[in-house]
Amino acid sequence: MKTLISFCSIGLFFLAVFFFSSCEKKNNENGTGTAEFSIGSLEETDAKSVLSDDSSQVSYQIMFSVEDTEGNPVFTDKLIPLYKFGTGFVSENVEIEAGDYNLIKFMIINPEGSVIFAAPLEGSPLAYLVNDPLPVGFKINPGEVTRITPELLPVGDNPPEKFGYLSFGIQIIRPLAFWTICYLDNPIITPPVIPTTARLTVYGSNGWHYSFKLEATVNHLIIRGGSKSYIFVLEKEGFQPQKMEFAAEILRSTTKENPLVLKIPYGSQYYKIELQPGPARGKDAMISNLEADKNFGDHKYFEATFLSEPVLTVMRSNRSLIGFNLDTLPKSATIKKVLLTLWYDIPIPFDPEYLKNTDPSAGTVWCGAVLQKIVEPWDEHKVTWNTQPKTIEAGQVYLSPFIRNVNMIELNVTSLFLSPVASTTDAVTYPNYGMFFRLWPTERFPGFRFASSDYPVALMRPKLTIYYTLP
Repeated sequence: MKTLISFCSIGLFFLAVFFFSSCEKKNNENGTGTAEFSIGSLEETDAKSVLSDDSSQVSYQIMFSVEDTEGNPVFTDKLIPLYKFGTGFVSENVEIEAGDYNLIKFMIINPEGSVIFAAPLEGSPLAYLVNDPLPVGFKINPGEVTRITPELLPVGDNPPEKFGYLSFGIQIIRPLAFWTICYLDNPIITPPVIPTTARLTVYGSNGWHYSFKLEATVNHLIIRGGSKSYIFVLEKEGFQPQKMEFAAEILRSTTKENPLVLKIPYGSQYYKIELQPGPARGKDAMISNLEADKNFGDHKYFEATFLSEPVLTVMRSNRSLIGFNLDTLPKSATIKKVLLTLWYDIPIPFDPEYLKNTDPSAGTVWCGAVLQKIVEPWDEHKVTWNTQPKTIEAGQVYLSPFIRNVNMIELNVTSLFLSPVASTTDAVTYPNYGMFFRLWPTERFPGFRFASSDYPVALMRPKLTIYYTLP
């Protein structure tokens, strides 16, 4: 038997088609989170042979199965493309609803379609070689990353039964590589096309899809083969998405010198308005539980905090309200995206343990803040803790604890400006009277403190950016 050594830790992140930033939108009561798989304990000799140092992009696949605690399948033999870039790996992201789950199958498949590593099942002949065979339980909390560490063994000549599987149940995956470049097509300027960055999502006919970040140059991409044609969705901030279809033969015929040209029409730009009012035109206020009848309409911070009072030795809970005058938005406009940009001067210190996602039994659960839609009128210079307006949780935007090397954060608050869809639990259309900033789900985290419209530095005041279309 060969000696097992610790090879390396490879981070594989599973998220939704959307962006994971520090802020994540939840569309149901429990919310969604992200699973992060960290792989270790690979055999040295096999690792060297199957994970070579080839500098070119190599496409691997991950196959995994997940069940909930009642044995109901969540993912069954789901294939995720895994791309090797030198010594690093990136994979497709998958979002999972909050809850308790069991990982019951996990393996890595090479570009030739062969299983090269697999996690043994409990009770299987090779299970004794690992400390924690499958199934491995894990918990997904809203808005956070849960780390799971399946221990893998090299397959070599071992049959599936050695790992506890009836069969590896794989299919041959033939990667398809092609070259492409994205242009911003503007007939007004010379030259009429300019290379630009964009986000490209490729959809195969078998349900596979993956999103790529395109650079402003020729890009070499590898997708999953097997489809006669592929749907491309091209996205760029401030422009309407472009949908197109290409045959697999066309993709195969591309070269670095003759790449597939993707164009974003300059005329497909969204209309945009930016609102960043100051003290005279801004509308925001802070409310506090320890001064429940006092108005803080001129408070220079937009905050949601839970901090101790040095004199009273009690905890003060502060929440904030903010609203923007949308009179400049055309009545016939269809809102496509809304971004809220917030700046801060000195961040509130907090225990780094809040950045981790652990089981509640370990003493740390997810804590952060939310922005909720205000559905009742309120006055900036009259609102108090005791008179705070009604809010709703539908479409609320979550803000997780973060550490950044810049003093600003951009939040996607589109859900607070759109009517809820019929599939949500609360499909009632409510008026929008602004946003309510509070800690969530309980007041344990120290909180967040950003500049308000009354902050003395104009560039640090809250900014709302609205992208829209007209009929």
